[in-house]
Amino acid sequence: MRLAAAEFARTGFQGTSYNQLLERLQLGKSSAYYYFDDKRDLFLTVIERCYASYFKAIDALPRPRTAAEFWCFVEAASLEGFELMLRDPTIAGLMQCLEREQALLGELASERVVDGQARFYESMVAEGQRLGAIRTDLPTQLLADAARSLSMTFDRWFVLEHQKPDFAGSATFAAQYTALARRLWAPS
Repeated sequence: MRLAAAEFARTGFQGTSYNQLLERLQLGKSSAYYYFDDKRDLFLTVIERCYASYFKAIDALPRPRTAAEFWCFVEAASLEGFELMLRDPTIAGLMQCLEREQALLGELASERVVDGQARFYESMVAEGQRLGAIRTDLPTQLLADAARSLSMTFDRWFVLEHQKPDFAGSATFAAQYTALARRLWAPS
């Protein structure tokens, strides 16, 4: 799976030849079709595993009990995501792949990926609202969609910026994300 992730990160979904990838994996077509329906299925499996590693890491963080702790949790979860991309450049490459091929998202980001992300952000918004950290004057779905969009924007920005010599560091990015999110979503 690591080899497939690295190949998709390097050449993108469209640029990856399924046949050549199977050859590099030393997997015959009949064996591959036992595990994956096609290249799209393999790609989605790779993406799901990336998100699963992130969700597992933030599940280990202590859950917030107050509004102030909620924003600390958001910053810690953001930092974990940025650190994960630094520890595993393949994940950062996959994020770039998703960005480069955004036109294919309708095809590639199936319910398997999109629904998992949506549920995560919906649960975060609901938890923040329950703790009084997130406003309730706008629809929860709108807030969750906006949170997901902001997070994806920061991920894209991080992937580009962390390679520069004047990189401010993951903690700075996490603090900036949290400050902006708090200004947008905290009750007035």
